[in-house]
Amino acid sequence: MLIDLDNGKIYYRGYDLTELANMAGFEEVTYLLLHGKLPNREELNAIKAELARNRELPSELLTLLRSLPRGLRPIDVLRLSIDYLGTLDREASSRGSHDYEKALALIARAPTIVATYHRLSTGNEVSRPRSDLDHAANYFYMFFGREPSDVERRALETMLITYMEHSMNNSAFTAITVASTWSDIYSAIVAALSSLKGPLHGGASFEALKTTVEAGDPAKAEDYVISKVRRGEKIIGFGHRLYKKYTDPRVNYLRTIAGELAREKGGEYQRLYETALALEKAVEKHLSSKGVYANTDLYASLIFYTLGFPPEYNPANFAIARIVGWVAHVLEYWQMNGRLIRPTEKYVGPIGLKYVPLNERP
Repeated sequence: MLIDLDNGKIYYRGYDLTELANMAGFEEVTYLLLHGKLPNREELNAIKAELARNRELPSELLTLLRSLPRGLRPIDVLRLSIDYLGTLDREASSRGSHDYEKALALIARAPTIVATYHRLSTGNEVSRPRSDLDHAANYFYMFFGREPSDVERRALETMLITYMEHSMNNSAFTAITVASTWSDIYSAIVAALSSLKGPLHGGASFEALKTTVEAGDPAKAEDYVISKVRRGEKIIGFGHRLYKKYTDPRVNYLRTIAGELAREKGGEYQRLYETALALEKAVEKHLSSKGVYANTDLYASLIFYTLGFPPEYNPANFAIARIVGWVAHVLEYWQMNGRLIRPTEKYVGPIGLKYVPLNERP
């Protein structure tokens, strides 16, 4: 992946992410990240069939999910479940020809895990995966118990494509660091999930919705931003370590998707969307000189909320998408016969201290 900061572009394997998000399907982009090229029709049908075939969960994992306490963080449930899948795989530590199949199975099962826990937590009958639906539509169906509208399906698919990959971020680095020890792919993904859940990484993806809700109304957005600036408080949904010259290029098409959803749903969702637009305009007015612009969380959190996902599911939804990028990094690192990642350090403490017997210490 390339992030072109000078021109405000993001590329997946050479393809402009904006084009992929607007024109491609989840399975196409998954194939692209795993193989380095877009699939032909036969290859696309094959990966669609393989993902659909692997959606069902082992009975042992279903039993575990039924026994878990309700109210757990969904990303923790996903992490626990993938770790458990590793214990069920007797060949988990056998690297080689089956790595690709294991990677596809993890991509396919992650949505089933999250949707199953949601259905159990809300006292609803578990919706089994359907092979006649694509990846995004099937996840929506399993989670909500109904098929999505065309706008809903495309919005969710766009989100999954958007969150698939974003260079060597903390969770991706964590995944390949674990993989570099020649550990198994399950352990690498569990480690990546542990990184992603942190509030400085993917764990903040649902907090941006609070910003929009707190502002409350488009007419109050600028006053909200000014008060935050005066108090020296961070405005969640704005600012990024990389994007300081331009707005994150993903924001431009997510803004459009959020608007389409808001128009379909109306009411509260339309008001929140208009508030997000006003917040973005106010932040650009008051903070762009400091390199602060809207980030993906502003509209991503709104899209997930408008689709009906409880905010606590946003990090898990992030992970369902990002798992594609993680396994792509891991497989590529292994194919390169990657060496053990062992960072060096520079010690800055004292040296030459003399041991003092316990009874002589102050």
